Amino acid sequence: MQYKIKNCEIILNTDCNARCSFCYQPDMETTEASYRMPFKAAAKALYDGRKRGAQVAYFIGGEITLHPELPKIIAFAKKVGYPYIQVMSNALKLADFAYTKSLIDAGANLFKISLHGYNAKIHDDLVGVPGAYAKIIKAFEHIEKLGAETTINYTMNKHNYQTVHKFAELITEKFKIEDFNIIFPHYTGMMKDNAKILKVSVNQAEPYLKKMLKVLEKSKAKVENAILINFCPCNLPEATHLMTEWERPDSVLEDEPMYHLEGYTERIYQMKEELRTKNKSCAKCIYDKRCMGFEKWYVDIFGSREFKPVIKRVKPVNVRPTYRKIKNLKSMKVS
Repeated sequence: MQYKIKNCEIILNTDCNARCSFCYQPDMETTEASYRMPFKAAAKALYDGRKRGAQVAYFIGGEITLHPELPKIIAFAKKVGYPYIQVMSNALKLADFAYTKSLIDAGANLFKISLHGYNAKIHDDLVGVPGAYAKIIKAFEHIEKLGAETTINYTMNKHNYQTVHKFAELITEKFKIEDFNIIFPHYTGMMKDNAKILKVSVNQAEPYLKKMLKVLEKSKAKVENAILINFCPCNLPEATHLMTEWERPDSVLEDEPMYHLEGYTERIYQMKEELRTKNKSCAKCIYDKRCMGFEKWYVDIFGSREFKPVIKRVKPVNVRPTYRKIKNLKSMKVS
């Protein structure tokens, strides 16, 4: 039995109040930083999403807390019936209790926070904002106090990949957060520009990811959803069940639109597959028909020799997603 939640993913703005050296977007100082989606356009996208059965209104940017109409947009999402309204943020503004309360009062109940280090030194250096880590800790407290839920994004790079197990310990043991994503970097935008100082290969990351999985296995920490993003089964075949966004859409996994600032929509998985490639040897892999492959950006930097076919299934690591939130929505059950 699988559960798939339908998203309505909307890019609300391009401006940001951080300077993450690994951002997938170009340097915000050289782009049209003030461009924000008008309320009417966001409302139309939200309405279209509900018509096709979307259950999650998922707002991304830029840094969407800089959008002056965010509370109004969230309130509209609640009005048209979204059970889950998710705000993706670097949490700098969420350290303000009153502001966080305004979003939750409007209807936001999920906050996907970007946290890229297990301590302040790593995180603050990566995002270019002194004190950013401390603000995230305050945001965690505010979100919990106000009854919403927190999920985490952690993007791997040269400065944090060796401590990914410590990050997992921090999140699951200290903060008791069950829903988090370990993201292998996309080599585009600022991440591409800074590749020389930030790049990390699959081979470099693999032993530390295995260490993280052992930490989760030993602690028996609850993991709510698949946690590994932008990985292929050949990277960690024992953790294939913990990976997401690697499979082609099918009757279970529907391709979904992303609503852009410029007014057009783009199919998310179609876009991802167009950016990926495969080796000839991938045809031998047991996952070949399902797998979209690995990113062309990665190949430009590291080559593709690290990606080798999985010939037979291996014993999966004993870390199982619970899918608790999704199971609460019986209408989302698929077989």
